[in-house]
Amino acid sequence: MSTLADLRTQIDALDAELLRLVDARAALGKAIGEAKAKEEPANTQVSLLRPDREAMLIRKLLAMPRQAASDGVVVRIWRELISENLRIQGAASNGGLHLNLSTAEHSKEVLVWARERFGIAPSFGYVNDATAAIQAARDVRHISVLSLDPRGGAWWARLLAEPKVRIIAALPELSTARPHAVALAAIAPEPTGDDMTFWVSDSAEHENKIIEALGQRGFAAEWLCTAQGLKLFGLMGYVQEHDERLATKKLGSLSGIIGAAPRI
Repeated sequence: MSTLADLRTQIDALDAELLRLVDARAALGKAIGEAKAKEEPANTQVSLLRPDREAMLIRKLLAMPRQAASDGVVVRIWRELISENLRIQGAASNGGLHLNLSTAEHSKEVLVWARERFGIAPSFGYVNDATAAIQAARDVRHISVLSLDPRGGAWWARLLAEPKVRIIAALPELSTARPHAVALAAIAPEPTGDDMTFWVSDSAEHENKIIEALGQRGFAAEWLCTAQGLKLFGLMGYVQEHDERLATKKLGSLSGIIGAAPRI
């Protein structure tokens, strides 16, 4: 039987080895940032974010054998490691990430969820409202996080008129319930094998009727939010923005896909 002192000595040794590995990972992040800066055309900015790759990495880690570490701690540790890696990459190209929240919401939960998903490394600030948050997200260095509380209005419908800004993450990340907030960025979501696609409709039909109509077209859907006569649904899986099955006035005259988020 190991004594308490022996166990603490083992933890100290593991901590030292963990630090060495974390530092080695960070050094690789720096090398990647420098390589990107050399390969990318001058005066162009590309988002550092890769939600698809990040999600597949975390799923792979969660599937590995463990004796005691919880899913939650695995996700939190690697989210911070990814966040630090992106900070270092951004420093190499003067393109670090910045989180935006809306002052109109005053939600501590949204800030917590944003930090859990994107880590402590990105800088952080508030904008006046959802409109300003969407505008800020047009910059590839910015991520805007907004609540799906219907009291905030149907701000998400404005993404139908945005050529680049899309929902890329659903928050809180580890919740099995429907999303309470989403993250926006100027990148095109990529399929990961387990995603939720966000779809807006102005149909006057009841939400259950719309879900039934979507099911007849091959979609598994859940209602997320209704505000100002507009409805937001989550479609299970990754759905292309111009999927012909959604191109019917029976599902609303003003409708469309506004992003997709990997599920962990």
